[in-house]
Amino acid sequence: MQQQATAAGSRRGFLKVGSLAGLSLAQVLRLRQAQADLARGRDVNCIFIFIIGGMAHQDLWDPKSEAAAEVRGDFSPIATRIPGTMFSEILPRVSQVADKLSLIRSMTHNDPDHTAGYHVMMTGQHPGTGPAFNRNVANNNVHPSFGSMLARLGQNASSLPPYVSMPNFLNSGGPAFLGPSAAPFVIEADPAAPDFSVRDIVLPEGVSDGRNLRRQSALRRVREYQQQFERSGQQGAALDVFQQKAYALMTSREAKIAFDIGREDERLREQYGLTSLGQCCLMARRLVEAGCRFVTIENGHWDTHRQNTMSLRDLLVPPLDQGLAALLVDLDQRGMLDSTLVVVATEFGRTPRINAMAGRDHWPGAFSVVMAGGGIQPGRIVGATDKDAATVVDRPVTPADFAATLLTALGIDPQTILHTPVGRPVQLAAGGRPVKELF
Repeated sequence: MQQQATAAGSRRGFLKVGSLAGLSLAQVLRLRQAQADLARGRDVNCIFIFIIGGMAHQDLWDPKSEAAAEVRGDFSPIATRIPGTMFSEILPRVSQVADKLSLIRSMTHNDPDHTAGYHVMMTGQHPGTGPAFNRNVANNNVHPSFGSMLARLGQNASSLPPYVSMPNFLNSGGPAFLGPSAAPFVIEADPAAPDFSVRDIVLPEGVSDGRNLRRQSALRRVREYQQQFERSGQQGAALDVFQQKAYALMTSREAKIAFDIGREDERLREQYGLTSLGQCCLMARRLVEAGCRFVTIENGHWDTHRQNTMSLRDLLVPPLDQGLAALLVDLDQRGMLDSTLVVVATEFGRTPRINAMAGRDHWPGAFSVVMAGGGIQPGRIVGATDKDAATVVDRPVTPADFAATLLTALGIDPQTILHTPVGRPVQLAAGGRPVKELF
């Protein structure tokens, strides 16, 4: 009954917030219906590619060919499959599949700090300036990350972890007050490496299946005796959950298959690109295909204070262009794009003017985010920046709006309220409104 009352309150809150935000009643009802359809009809998974360092939007997604040379940079715009929309020439593959994605060109917030930027774009909430947030610690979630939200609220019938992060832990990708059960399973290995393997999905050397079963039986008996002497069953129950998850992962045939990227045809691996990002994209497709709900991919070192042109053209953009294009095509051909939300995000953009070191500096006032699949309507361009890509001049989208949009696509009500261990109510996307144009 309490859950029903909470859900009803959330629906009423959504309608109230929507009307106050300037959405018509019909628009609000359409968003609610889309969300309900997603939640009832299918599980929407997410592949979340995070570009650490700050993506130069004017050099990729929002070119300004008429701007001064020190603003527009060295790249020319090229046509895409979205009529009238141009991308940078260093995105030739993505330009040819642009009709499968949509673009928000008007992301904006006001914090130029990397660590705060990670948090606000991985959770939808600014961490604030109080003692709870230490800007010198990357893994410092004061609000749950999107993956942790889905791990807690989404359905997960697979033996695979619901939330996976690779090729390492993604900054601010933690569970905050949701606790370790909503934390990601971290693959601390590069799928592009010849010796790639995933720890903790095989039994230790020398432990046969039969010996492992005897161990599990003995452990259950010990736990039964231990619980008789525990004052509270909460800690023991939590330990049981983690032990069961670890055991399920180690003994799961589907997990072993999903993590074995060597099973893929070599030609398909080459289409994704034999790079860390390309193979992470391929691994992510394998994981969501096997039942994982949320996969984050870290792609770092985009902090181009120096040699922006060379860094983007020769090092950073080609793997993204190849891997993202291959992922969208592969998902589409397998009939998975409609049930898989693909996101390319970053903590902020780069300065309009190129600096004295031929680089661009931090710029949170305007930047771009890519969204595709998962019920997002393709071929939409939301918002606009001025002639120098410096200021949002149409349809500003905040990180909270971005969070509300992502959660809506995943079938989760962004107005949902969770409670901390001490009972404090926390709304998932406080202050955020779904970008209705994408639905």
